[in-house]
Formats: sequence, structure tokens, C-alpha cells
Amino acid sequence: MKEIEVKYRLKDANQFIKKLEQLGCKMSNIEDQKDIVYVADLKNIHSEAGSIFLRVRKNNDKVELNAKMHEKVMQSRKEVEFEVSSYEEANRFLELIGFEKWVEVKKKRVHTTYENCNVCIDKVDSLGSFVELEYVVGDLEDDQNILDKIERMAKKLEIDTTEEVHQYYDEMIVQKEAVNE
Repeated sequence: MKEIEVKYRLKDANQFIKKLEQLGCKMSNIEDQKDIVYVADLKNIHSEAGSIFLRVRKNNDKVELNAKMHEKVMQSRKEVEFEVSSYEEANRFLELIGFEKWVEVKKKRVHTTYENCNVCIDKVDSLGSFVELEYVVGDLEDDQNILDKIERMAKKLEIDTTEEVHQYYDEMIVQKEAVNE
């Protein structure tokens, strides 16, 4: 399985949530997420095909360990995710096996599903509000067909597609921190 997602900057997350509710969507409870992202080598960080990023996520009281391997299309990646019992131990484990802490991402998230599309609305510390449209598909599914489907969904939901973001939150935070130094 792989996930294919596209992210858009939102001017007004609360207004977008109201729109989804008017369409009959039931929003999740607010999730308070804290991610620490790890890489094999801090001197060689690239979001390109084959690159692997590990993440420890604390989502309210739940803790997950996640590995993502980027594919040819930037918005496509294979992912393995499972629950672990301790946030601190998961972080120590990744450091022990040689991974390096790269960046921390804090956000509030609500999500829903609309016509089989996963819709996540994020308020990311220091970055603002975003919506991610995502489909989880089989490994053999054509990435471009899914990206076209996401674009049609964005237009249907009246998302400003000129606000598409081609970076992950972790990359955006690192870039912002570098500018502020």
C-alpha cells in the first residue's frame, strides 16, 4: 500500500471545516500531534526516490513509529506505521540504531473522509493552516491517475489549487528556521 497526497495552504481553516460539515462530513476530534523526524545522515537529507525518513508521533495519548520511503512522484510514498508503548523509548531506540534527530513538528489536526478521499486539516505551529487530500492505494496504482483525482476533488471542495504546497511540514520548518538564523 502507498499513500498519495497533495497539500494546500488554507487561508481560513475554520471556514473550510464548516464547508465540509455542510457537505455532511463528520469531523474527528482534535488531535494534538507531536512528531520527531529522524534521518540516517543529517548531512545528506533529500526527499527523493528511495530516501527513508523515520518518525515518532505522539497523537494525544497514542504513540506511533513510522517509516516512509519516497517514490518517484514527490507526493507518493510507501509507508509502514505501527503503535509503540513509549514515546521516549521509541526516540531513544532510533538514536541507538544510528538515526539522527532532524526536526520536530507540532500540529493540531482534524480529519474526515469525503467520497473516499481522506481530508486532513492541520494547524501547524509556526507555519499556519493546511489541508491534505489523500488516497491510500495499492502499490501498482498509477500515481498520475490518483493525482488527477485529487486535483478534481480539490476543485470540487473549492480549494484554491494555486496554493498547492510541494514540501512536507518538516522541510518547511527546517527552511523557515534556516531563514530566521
